[in-house]
Amino acid sequence: MKAKSVLMGMVIGGVAAGIATLLTAPKSGYETRRTLKANKDEYIGSLKDIKDSVMELKNTVSAASKEGKASIQTFVTDVKTALWEWKLETEENKMALQEDIKELEESISELESELAAKTEEK
Repeated sequence: MKAKSVLMGMVIGGVAAGIATLLTAPKSGYETRRTLKANKDEYIGSLKDIKDSVMELKNTVSAASKEGKASIQTFVTDVKTALWEWKLETEENKMALQEDIKELEESISELESELAAKTEEK
C-alpha cells in the first residue's frame, strides 16, 4: 500500500511539475502549443513507458509478496513440526521423571517407616 502511495505521489508530482513548467515557459502560448503538438508522440511514448514501468513494478512487488507469503507459511509449518517433535521427545522424559519421583517418594516413605519403627523400639 505504501509503495502505491509513493508511486502515485511521484506521478502526480511529475505532472504538476510539467504543468508548472509549461505555464512559466518563456515562449509565447502559440509557440508552446506548436512545440507540444510536435512533441506529442514523444510525450505519449514517455507516458506509455512510465505506465509499463509501473505495471512491471507492480508485478514484481506482487510476485515478491507471494514468494514471501509462501516462505512464511513454510517457516510456520516447520516451526509447528519442530514443536510437535520436541513435545513427543519431552513426553518420554517427562514420564521417566515421574517414575523416578514416584520411586523416590516410595523410598522416602520406607525410610520414614523404618525410622519411626527404630524410634519406637528405643
